[in-house]
Amino acid sequence: MATFQIQQTSSNVNWTGKKVLGLHTGSINIAGGFIEITGNNITGGEIRMDMTSIVITDIEDKKTNRDFLEHLLNDDFFSVDRFRESALVITGSRKIENNKSAIEGTLTIKAITHPISFTASVEIFTDTLHSLGELVIDRTLYNIRYGSGKFIENLGDKLIYDEFVLQFKLIAQKSI
Repeated sequence: MATFQIQQTSSNVNWTGKKVLGLHTGSINIAGGFIEITGNNITGGEIRMDMTSIVITDIEDKKTNRDFLEHLLNDDFFSVDRFRESALVITGSRKIENNKSAIEGTLTIKAITHPISFTASVEIFTDTLHSLGELVIDRTLYNIRYGSGKFIENLGDKLIYDEFVLQFKLIAQKSI
């Protein structure tokens, strides 16, 4: 088994949330983590997200950006004052084609954990691991109900879709 430490400055995670009349985009920093490889398969790992680092990239007006960010950080969404990190724990994977793997694990947001599966490309070049992928997350599973049609009726054009997307690029170095 080999362990690869996530390189925070070389890796990135971008998010997209959609609503009836558009979408918002941003990024979030990785707080740390590792990926375990046995043979050519991911067998474990953990990736921690720094919830205090959420950035909004699609709103240029400073006041509007700040107001929306405060909204995301408060109890309507991520309750960052109480839950400073979220975590993806990888429990295993299986190859599905060339360098693509179906990855299984659990995702914890706001101290609520649910199983998750997603597809990612994983390539190892000597002592460096590169991975690209996308997670589609139902926010309502993590008690993030603001603007959700599942819980609030007649939202009209104020409806926020329940699923948001995380797209990631991970770079990790083999531990010695």
